[in-house]
Amino acid sequence: MLAGIRHYNNGIVIVADEASFGPTAAGGPGLVWLKGMQIVNGGQTTASIYFVKKKEPEIDLRAVRVPAKVIILRLQDPAAEESLISDVSRFANSQTSVKQSDLSANKPWHVAVEKLALSTYTPDGVGRWFYERAAGSYKTWLAREGDTPARLRHLRDEVPPARKITKTDLATYLNAWDRKPDIVSLGAQKNFDQFMSALTPPDGSLQPPLPDVPAYKSMIAKAILFKKTQSLVRPMFRAFQRNIVSYVIALLADRAGSRINLDKIWSAQDLSEALRQQLTRWASEVNDTLQRSAGGRMISEWAKKADCWSAVRTGTYSPMDEHIPELR
Repeated sequence: MLAGIRHYNNGIVIVADEASFGPTAAGGPGLVWLKGMQIVNGGQTTASIYFVKKKEPEIDLRAVRVPAKVIILRLQDPAAEESLISDVSRFANSQTSVKQSDLSANKPWHVAVEKLALSTYTPDGVGRWFYERAAGSYKTWLAREGDTPARLRHLRDEVPPARKITKTDLATYLNAWDRKPDIVSLGAQKNFDQFMSALTPPDGSLQPPLPDVPAYKSMIAKAILFKKTQSLVRPMFRAFQRNIVSYVIALLADRAGSRINLDKIWSAQDLSEALRQQLTRWASEVNDTLQRSAGGRMISEWAKKADCWSAVRTGTYSPMDEHIPELR
C-alpha cells in the first residue's frame, strides 16, 4: 500500500484561506500552518495513510512522499469562493467520475445536518442516525471510532447501516414529501441538483437557513416514512418500486400533509400499523393510476413528467382512515 502511495499516487489538492511559510527541519522552505484548509482531491489517499499508521503503529511513514498542490484563496466574495472550490474539485477529479452531490459536501447546510446527526439521539437515548455528508464517511467513522471489536459492535448497534442517509437519499425523501415525485423520478443526481437549487433562498442570500434540531427530527421522520413505505412496496411489485413509493409519499403529503404528526413518527422511529395499511392500499391504487395514465409508455419515463403527477394527484383513492395515530 505504501509503495502504491509513494510511486503511483497522483497526489492531493488542498485549498486554504491563509498559509504561513517557514524553514523545515532540513533547512528548506515549508508550510508552517494552513487556515481554512479543505482537501478537494485526495481524501482516499489521506485516509489510507491515517489508517495504515493506526492499524500498524510500527510502520515508519517518514519515507512516504505524497505530492500536494496547495491553492491559497484570495477571493473576498463567499459565493465566488465556493464556485472556485467546486471548479477546482471538479477538474482535479477529472480522471474519475465526480458527482455534483460530492461537490456539495462542504456546503454549510450539509455540514449542519451532519452535526445534528452526530449530536441528536433517538428517543431511546442510545441510537442515532448518520448523515453521510461525504461519500464513504460512515465506513471511515466506524474505522476511526471502532478501535476495538467491542467498540465497533457498539457503534454498529448504536448507528446501524439502516440509519445511514446519504445526501442524495435525503434529497429524495424531502422532495417526495414536498410533492415532487416527478423530480424524484429523474434519478438521484438530477433530483439532488434540483433539491439544492430549491434550497437557495429567493431573496438572493448566499446560503439557505441552517436546520435546527426540530427541523432535523422532521427530516428523519420523512426518511422513516419513505424507507418504511419502500419496505411495504418492495414485495408488492416487481418493477417501478421507487416511482410508486415517491408518488405514494407525495399523495400522502398532498392529501394529509398538514395533519401528519411527524413528531410521532420521530418518537416511535416507526409507523403505526394503521398508517402502514393506508400506505399499502394507496400503493396498489397509485400503481393502477400510473399504469392507466401512462397510456402504454414506460412507467419509469412517464413518472418523470409533471403531467404524471397531475394524473396521480387528481385520481380517486380509498378514503383516509381517521383512526391513524399519526393524524392530528
